[in-house]
Amino acid sequence: MSNHTTPAAQAEKATAINAEKVTNYAMASNTMFKRCENLSIKREVWESNELARSNDALYPIFDGCIELYRDLTRGEGVKAQKKGFEDFINAKGYVFKSTSPLTLKVIRCVFGEKDRRRLSTYHSVLRVAIADNWKVGEAAQRICEYGGVQEISLRRKDALTAKDKATIAREALMNESIATLSSEAIFKQFDTSKIGDSAVAVMTLEGDGSYSVHCVVSSNTAVNAAMTAFFSSNKADFVEAQKQKAAEIAEATKAMLIKSAANDAQAAKAA
Repeated sequence: MSNHTTPAAQAEKATAINAEKVTNYAMASNTMFKRCENLSIKREVWESNELARSNDALYPIFDGCIELYRDLTRGEGVKAQKKGFEDFINAKGYVFKSTSPLTLKVIRCVFGEKDRRRLSTYHSVLRVAIADNWKVGEAAQRICEYGGVQEISLRRKDALTAKDKATIAREALMNESIATLSSEAIFKQFDTSKIGDSAVAVMTLEGDGSYSVHCVVSSNTAVNAAMTAFFSSNKADFVEAQKQKAAEIAEATKAMLIKSAANDAQAAKAA
């Protein structure tokens, strides 16, 4: 009996080996996909539930801090309000420097002093709230516009907020349209009271270059997030456009001043 295999048998064996490699590759790829998907789902659950619940409880506390600060600085009975505030500080044993601002005192009284880093972050939020004159009850909205509590504490004084970025992107985008979406499903959501409002569509890019539309979301938060993301993806172009706009304004102002000076000189000469 010959030990040599026939070409057909060799080909069959090679096919089987290749099939096994393809199967193993697919299994490994699918396993990694599932791992990433599961981690992503866990993150989404945390953001939408745990973090959301935490923020839902935190933001009203900031509203309380804003109201507390204002009650200590304006209106009738400020002296009595300050006395009660100082009594609370003494009862807690908190010690402040003579240069410590009232905003810091409010934050420490409300949030304690165990976590100094967190106190610094929250103090930044309250300082911005007071400087920007936030109304009591709008802390959640304003903090979201800035991109979150941490973003407020990290931003530079001249840095653009998430709201600023969304506004710049909106001004650049809303004067043009690159496509029109229309379908029976979209028409079913038609609401005349929302004509002119912006919305966000969730779409998938197909192999032929077209997009499949899955849903349309009418939400200012979603629209602002999309505008902010678009700004970040095209930051260089926006920065250049802003510089050009500033240069044009400066040039126009210069020309106006020159013309005004010439008119004044001419009027003085005529007199």
